[in-house]
Amino acid sequence: MRYRPSRLFLENLRKHRLAYGLGTLAMLITSISEVFLPKFIQWSIEVLTDKSAVDPHGTLDRLVLGLVISLTLGWLGRVGWRQILARQTHLAGHEMKTRLWSVLKDQPLSLLDRYSLGDLMNRATADWNKTRFIHGFTIVLTFDLIFFTTLSVASMLMIHVKLALLCLCVIPFLPRYIIRISRLEYTFHQVAQEQLSLLSDLISQAVKTVRLQRATASEKVWQEKLQSHAREYADRQFKVLHASWRIFVLGALPTIIAYGILFTYGVMEVQAGRVSIGAFIALQSYVLLLQSPLFELGSVISEWQTGFASYHRIAEIYNLERETKPTSEALVHRFHNPDVAVHLQDLSYSYDQNQSVLTHINLIIPRGEKLGLIGPIGAGKSTLVNIIGGLLEHHSGLVQIHGLSLEQGQRDWIVKQVTMVPQKPFLFAGTIRHNLSPMGTADDEAMVDALKTVELWDDVQKFMGGLDCWIGEWGINLSGGQKQRLALARALLKPSPILIFDDCLSAVDSITEARILNQLNAKLAGLTVIWTAHRLSTLQLCDRILRLEDGHLHRVERTETRLPESGHRSPQPLDAVVEV
Repeated sequence: MRYRPSRLFLENLRKHRLAYGLGTLAMLITSISEVFLPKFIQWSIEVLTDKSAVDPHGTLDRLVLGLVISLTLGWLGRVGWRQILARQTHLAGHEMKTRLWSVLKDQPLSLLDRYSLGDLMNRATADWNKTRFIHGFTIVLTFDLIFFTTLSVASMLMIHVKLALLCLCVIPFLPRYIIRISRLEYTFHQVAQEQLSLLSDLISQAVKTVRLQRATASEKVWQEKLQSHAREYADRQFKVLHASWRIFVLGALPTIIAYGILFTYGVMEVQAGRVSIGAFIALQSYVLLLQSPLFELGSVISEWQTGFASYHRIAEIYNLERETKPTSEALVHRFHNPDVAVHLQDLSYSYDQNQSVLTHINLIIPRGEKLGLIGPIGAGKSTLVNIIGGLLEHHSGLVQIHGLSLEQGQRDWIVKQVTMVPQKPFLFAGTIRHNLSPMGTADDEAMVDALKTVELWDDVQKFMGGLDCWIGEWGINLSGGQKQRLALARALLKPSPILIFDDCLSAVDSITEARILNQLNAKLAGLTVIWTAHRLSTLQLCDRILRLEDGHLHRVERTETRLPESGHRSPQPLDAVVEV
């Protein structure tokens, strides 16, 4: 099933039809209330200027009461559509973000060969923001334009047909020109969004390579490149704004013409006695009130055009769902090996043709084993565990998880089998609670228990808000050790049979590390753990330790001792290890 913007939009309308129905009713009530205001003015003036009126004061009292009722209904209608229709903007935005995440999280890493990171970020931010508005605020503008314009025109015709037609003579010709400009704006917007994707990707590259830039004194080159792309985006965006202003000018034209007619031919009709003063003032009020929806006409068309242009880019990501099939239960049942967690056979990997990082690696990790990996910096420990976790592709050899190869298992299956804690974990801009359980599946009791296990609960209690304390993206207001421990606690809350810890306690002091290891002992019972580290003390819980060097794994033998405050047997420090 291929997703199209129009189909997705209509699906949302059907899904929330009750809310849209009530919101439409609220908009209609608001428009009726606003349209009645000039009529109350007309009736009041006519009562005051009519010398033959029998009970002018009583009539005015009734008019004031009617005006109050009308204003009250209008206020209730305005509150209603704000609470119902405008809220749909935020609900649709949440649903789109959730859907985007559900599609992207299960895609193969080769997706980045087709879409740059900057392009994906642009779709998930700028395009998402444009798209969500057409589900709420754009619909509000559209309903306001339709209801208010129709009712106002009808009211003007009821006052004086000829004068009203003359005031409105230009309006029927406007949509044709506005639509033509809007189509041009649509094209400019698409071009601008493509340039924004390029700029976002370039910014991402610049941030990633900032250290290299400083080391090679190439900051100026990057700065000039970024400025060039930023200017190009600004030029393209200016074309979009220029088209919008042309629409704005066209929207103001009918009001100018209408006032010209009113203060020439309309004044003549008043002097001739064919139009009352109250009717003349009411017509002026309607012309003034119509100015707002005429301006909105351009904005509405522009919002629909740019919104659906962005919707096309969002739908393109949705359609990636068709390329990702869940790992079938039959396939898992056929190849499932309950005794072996990880099996590597003749695994090799290189980042370029001249330098091989891993060479013909063969390894079997039984279910429930705690395997430690040591080795010098750059030996390929992170590369190896990233391959096992499905984060690196294009390797040679066989990698199996519980008997199923990575090529057979899709991302949805792999993420259920493997949880990974990197040395430099990513943390969201949000609360500690959200970072511990992004999907909201863990309760407070489980979170507190995980934080206590990693020796972070005491710190969290001191933070303002506790679990609801806000942390910046990448955990900018946390120390290195706090970031690692928070990521480790998050991993303990995700029930996966295989845990990969990639030197995830490197920023934690040795005393805190020892307490964490003692408390982790019971938590890791029955789970398969692959743990890389530079300090051998970090691998005290491991049943077996291997050294990775020169692309090969080497077996390490060691004597065993007991950890303080723990009955678990663990290796002695590095001087007790003998490589064979």
